[in-house]
Amino acid sequence: MAYDDRRAIIRAYDRIAGEYLDRFGAPPPGTGDQEFIKQSLALMGAGPVLDVGCGPGLLARQATEAGCRAIGADLTPAMLAQAVRHAPEARFVTADARALPLRNAACTGVFACYVAHHFPRRHAGAAFAEMRRVLAPGGRLVLTAHLGDGDQWHGDEPDRVLVTLYTRPELARLVRRAGFDVESFRWRDPAADEFPAEHGFLRARAR
Repeated sequence: MAYDDRRAIIRAYDRIAGEYLDRFGAPPPGTGDQEFIKQSLALMGAGPVLDVGCGPGLLARQATEAGCRAIGADLTPAMLAQAVRHAPEARFVTADARALPLRNAACTGVFACYVAHHFPRRHAGAAFAEMRRVLAPGGRLVLTAHLGDGDQWHGDEPDRVLVTLYTRPELARLVRRAGFDVESFRWRDPAADEFPAEHGFLRARAR
């Protein structure tokens, strides 16, 4: 049977949904990660802002607290159940990044926080093109991503997940090809308790 990335992701994240915020919800202090998110949200106006791979709704909650209408999209039912609890003012939908249930140019911003490593190379172009489709011209795409090169397997059966890492030039190229101009791109080394890959922070404007 061929490997099904979506089913593997759903299984893996369903198992950890209840503990996800405690384990991964807060970036290390002093990294500038939260400042990057806050600065990006300030560019979004009233929204709506879409959070692709929203997990337990942390970004959606930040968006609504900043005065934006927020929509969260995720594959994982258990994560979406957590998100509804943590961000009750946001709207949540079950969706794949490659097929978002939104009309063209519906959003002022799209966030994809630590999601790109779940885009196999054969699907990455389609995922970024779909994010561009739902953005109004001039809207912002905001990415936080694990950077690197090649594919890695993480976890044990039956929850083994394929992680695809993109180099800095590769990620920027994918974003540009999808119809964006990169406004800023910075990166940092991982903290001791983080995923062992460079962390990238990219913001781009839809043409």
